[in-house]
Amino acid sequence: MTRSPILWSQEVVSDIVRVEQHQQPANGSSECCLANYLISIHLGKPIQLERTAEGRRSQDYFGVGDIMITPPYLHRKLAWDQQAEFLLLRLESKLFAAAIYECVDAERVEIIPTFKVCDPLIQQIGLALKSELEIDGLCDRLYAESMANALAVHLLKRYSTRTSNIPNYTGGLPKHKLQQAIDYIQAHFAEDISLEAIAVHLSMSQYYFARLFKQSTGFSPYQYLIQCRIERAKKLLLQEQQSIANAALQVGFASQSQFGRHFKRLTGVTPKQFLMK
Repeated sequence: MTRSPILWSQEVVSDIVRVEQHQQPANGSSECCLANYLISIHLGKPIQLERTAEGRRSQDYFGVGDIMITPPYLHRKLAWDQQAEFLLLRLESKLFAAAIYECVDAERVEIIPTFKVCDPLIQQIGLALKSELEIDGLCDRLYAESMANALAVHLLKRYSTRTSNIPNYTGGLPKHKLQQAIDYIQAHFAEDISLEAIAVHLSMSQYYFARLFKQSTGFSPYQYLIQCRIERAKKLLLQEQQSIANAALQVGFASQSQFGRHFKRLTGVTPKQFLMK
């Protein structure tokens, strides 16, 4: 019998991605057929893993960073010999359509089941999501959505049946589109803003927008949002003499600790030290 995850993401992002950290006992097994895209990243000591899917049996040793990719509705059975520790990313199907609708009919693209692969980008995204999960519960929608979007596009480029149809956009956003994006973020920075909302406002796919916005500004939409929040918080602390806790909530952070972490990262000092200058 499998155990429940020891850590999992909040409901605020569950319609696009769910992140779970698991520790399963030795000599365990599981059987499933789920509607999500599943990315499993091995975290712990090496195990021998056996998978049976579509009538085919695969067996191999999994070490830290080894990845298994499972598309929706693939019936599979898994069995392992040692205690298994892994990160599981559950991606919703709608994420793939929203990511690349300008260039590919997502309904006609299939992700290829992959039993074992080493992919540094998938590992990097997974560990970044795990870190945010441990620190803040993965409570910021724009961050989770941006990472899941990048992961979906990477899967479509590297592990799908139509990998050549997704272009690499370059050149940045047109000036009027860039200004639209900046205006939208600045007008909504205190809200739980989403990548989807910004992209819809600009009539672009999420992938197209996020990639070209970073080319134009040097920052991801999430990084730019955090900068907007911190700049506004500094004014609240100095000019309106708000408490640190109130300033954090007014600019859109989920907690004072999250605010303090980003404030120090961008300014080099804590909010308290900033007030004492």
